[in-house]
Amino acid sequence: MKKLLALGRYFFSPDLPTDLILFNIITIIGFIGGIIAIPFNAINSTSPALTIVIIIAIFMDAICIYQANYKNRLKNATIAVCFVVAVAVFPVMFFLTGGINSGMACWFTLGLIFIFMLLDGMDFVFMLLTDIAIIIGCYVISYYHPEYVIKLDRTESVFFDVIQSMLICAFAAGAILKFQKSIYVRLYKQASINNDDLLEKTLQAKKAEKQAQSATEAKSNFLANMSHEIRTPINTIMGMDEMILRETDDKIVEEYALDIKTASQNLLSLINDILDITKIETGKMGLVNGEYQFMSLMHDVLNNVTLRAKEKGLEVRLKIDGDIPCDMYGDDVRIRQILTNIITNAVKYTPEGHIDITARCKRNYNHTVDLYFSVEDTGIGIKQEDIKRMFESFERLEENRNRNIEGAGLGMAITQNLLKMMGSTLQVESVYGQGSKFSFVINQDIVNGEGIGDFEHKLKQLTANYEYSTSFEAPNAHFLVVDDNAMNRKVFAALLKESKVKVSEAASGDECLDLIQKEHYDMIFLDHMMPGMDGVETFKRMASLDGNKCLRTPVIALTANAIAGARERYLTMGFHGFLSKPVVPAQLEKTIRDFLPKDLMEHHEINAIDEARMNRVKPVELPEIEGVDWDYALLHFPDSKMVLTTAIDFYDSIGYEAEIIDSYYSLIDDNFPLADYRIKVHAVKSMANTIGATALGGLAKICEYAARDKEIDKIRSLTPVLLEEMESMKKRLKILTSEVEKPQMEDLDELYALLEMLKMSIKAHDSELADNIIKQITSFAYEDDIQVRIDELNQSIMNLDEDEALAQIEELQK
Repeated sequence: MKKLLALGRYFFSPDLPTDLILFNIITIIGFIGGIIAIPFNAINSTSPALTIVIIIAIFMDAICIYQANYKNRLKNATIAVCFVVAVAVFPVMFFLTGGINSGMACWFTLGLIFIFMLLDGMDFVFMLLTDIAIIIGCYVISYYHPEYVIKLDRTESVFFDVIQSMLICAFAAGAILKFQKSIYVRLYKQASINNDDLLEKTLQAKKAEKQAQSATEAKSNFLANMSHEIRTPINTIMGMDEMILRETDDKIVEEYALDIKTASQNLLSLINDILDITKIETGKMGLVNGEYQFMSLMHDVLNNVTLRAKEKGLEVRLKIDGDIPCDMYGDDVRIRQILTNIITNAVKYTPEGHIDITARCKRNYNHTVDLYFSVEDTGIGIKQEDIKRMFESFERLEENRNRNIEGAGLGMAITQNLLKMMGSTLQVESVYGQGSKFSFVINQDIVNGEGIGDFEHKLKQLTANYEYSTSFEAPNAHFLVVDDNAMNRKVFAALLKESKVKVSEAASGDECLDLIQKEHYDMIFLDHMMPGMDGVETFKRMASLDGNKCLRTPVIALTANAIAGARERYLTMGFHGFLSKPVVPAQLEKTIRDFLPKDLMEHHEINAIDEARMNRVKPVELPEIEGVDWDYALLHFPDSKMVLTTAIDFYDSIGYEAEIIDSYYSLIDDNFPLADYRIKVHAVKSMANTIGATALGGLAKICEYAARDKEIDKIRSLTPVLLEEMESMKKRLKILTSEVEKPQMEDLDELYALLEMLKMSIKAHDSELADNIIKQITSFAYEDDIQVRIDELNQSIMNLDEDEALAQIEELQK
């Protein structure tokens, strides 16, 4: 008995492969069944030939069992068993034991089970098809040639054969199922144990993850708080250093101040990177999509980095596809940051040679475009094992080798995370000691599908705006600029100051109609988006206005929505020309040359005027301010001093603009003035873009378009963000006004005299004199209650609100 049990454990041990155990179950049951069948067949008086066949099958079965278990030839033994059973034994048994009137249906079924359980792949397919063909063939032959079948003589023999066949086949099938169940139970128990272990490890992992997340949040909050705290003294240092640069004539002091400026800018850049990486880690970094011009984006990027490249003697080679769309929709601020980081890195780590900047596109059928960018350098290269490390925060590669290169190791980590937010990733190819190539692809929506054309030619045109200087004077010309925004009017007048043109201002369409009935103007610049009567309606009323002294005066449309086809639409309405805001000086001069009568223009040599301006205007160094791109602002001004003045005006007005927007927003669930809201955010967009605050301008633009499309839910969700950004921008711009401490106004009689002069200039409608007087007044500091009223008066003067200004003067004079 013990030997029998040992033999059973040998053939059916759980440690054996599952296929071998199944083979043993089937073949051993078949072997035993064959041995049992021999005496039963003798009792049943079946054909001796059948007994011989069964003996041969038993013999073959034994050989196959031996080959599979002792010679490790399971596959060969399996094929042999299936072939012998399917091809030889069962067909012979069919014809020797009564054909269809016997238990052969059970044996054929068992044969198919053999094949399904023991074979795989093409062996399974071949044997299955062969067995099916043989079974069908046996039944077909027995049907058409019943004489080939040896019938069982007695009914008892038929019953006995059927019962015997059914029991043996059922026992084999049952043993197989029992074995499969045992495997399932064993696996289930093991899985339960594994699940318990996994659950415990998962809980431990979650606990560790929570601790790590808490540590990361603590670190991120610490870095964010420290970065904000450090930014304040840095801005103060930069502001005071700026004053030193403006005021000093000592060359040595100026060199020291320039060193402070460089170090401060590097430190501020580092702080900005730390803030970005903490926003990413805490999930607070988001994309702010808006319309942008590809040429403007690339100009800003190249303007930032090419100077450093030239200082190192590096050649910057551009390969920009002319088919790239002019205007697209996306987060251009982040794209600019990504490209700047990559190109700056290339400049840092390239001691000599060149940098290739490539941009091309693939247009898609859904009105989108895949933009491909690559930056390839001839720098020091990166080791293959270091490529993954370069995307980790605060990770610097080969510090001993690169110790003289500035940076904290955050640029590439920020770049990779920003690209992931855009559904892309940064690809790096590098050969150590020879150079590197960085590339990525982003998908953008197309706004204006016209291609940019010759990139380098257009880039030169854009760059020329920086070097712009008025080449004419027109002291006898008189222009009228109509815009509800005081800062826009002031900027327009400042741009024309060099030309000596006399500029009058109107804050509304109604005021414009009043002025053109009183005086002739040689050119009128009329803003489209204004509250009440907009520019288009004003222009239509001018044509039928009684007493209009400007019927033949060229009227130029002004708008901040410079979308494709805008020029044609305005010309169709009857306007003589079109200018987009912020106004580019070169475009303004071209428009004046096209429409101003030639007898009013006095031409001068540009070089002579440039020299005169350089003698009069000392360049102003603009402090680094988060969210403000001074290079973009300089596209719209002839010098940095005018940029600074405009930025201060924006600082003075941004609080008032935010209050108006907030008052409209508070009525969103009641009687929401949608049109007025749209005009106001449109004005903020224009003002912000003028000084280079493009992110704020983009946010205001989204709000404007939401108002245009009457998307109240979007307005409800975005307006608080816009107001928060305006408040934040005001705080950041405060550095521009904290340059020097204003002297205290000690003699109030002097104030009263200035107020009286201001009153007279307002009544005489002399806005230029009023501006000069209010500048004198605001150059002093006052006691708190008076200071508040002075600030309100200054705002009224800027807004050309004469009645309110006169009332405030009366109040102050009391």
